[in-house]
Amino acid sequence: MITTVIFVRHGETAWNLEQRYQGQEDSPLSAQGLLQAQRVGEFLSKRRIDAVFSSDLGRAVRTARCIAEYHNLVPILEERLREMSFGVWEGLTRAEVREQYPKLFQARMTDSTAHPIPQGEEPAQVVQRFLECLEERIAQHAGGTIVVVSHGAALRLTLASLLGIPLHRSNCLSQSNGGISELTYDQDDSRCPWRAVTINSTAHLL
Repeated sequence: MITTVIFVRHGETAWNLEQRYQGQEDSPLSAQGLLQAQRVGEFLSKRRIDAVFSSDLGRAVRTARCIAEYHNLVPILEERLREMSFGVWEGLTRAEVREQYPKLFQARMTDSTAHPIPQGEEPAQVVQRFLECLEERIAQHAGGTIVVVSHGAALRLTLASLLGIPLHRSNCLSQSNGGISELTYDQDDSRCPWRAVTINSTAHLL
């Protein structure tokens, strides 16, 4: 029995524009972000969708509502789908992090899994909570199609894990604001239970 999971990154936010680390802090969708969310909703309106699950952070919830409304659904909020916590970096711009934490910033460019941010989450912790949520929700909708609205780093790490890519290479998987990644899951396929249909599709945003 094949289940389809459509992963969506939230629309652009004010902090995205300012290049601030958001993590589990939040900022509202920008005008462009609202447009992106609307276009995602319109694009997915053509699909049969059984449930919409979302991080409980505002930027993801706003995006999820734009998708769910076309299917007479209400997004189910999940703390386990939140963005990775960036600890003491949250609220800082990329430039400020480079200035205040130069060695750590550079080290994480090489391998983020080996250099945790103070008070932040380990990549493996993000994947563990995300996959626990996925397993439960797929079991509830086996054979159907679900949408999961989340965040850039959390999605990159999760997709890498599902596709057998080492977590320290997860940055090779782009996740644009409003981007869609579609995977199928077949528990009976021991060789390749997760298959990528598309990764970070953004044609619907044009």
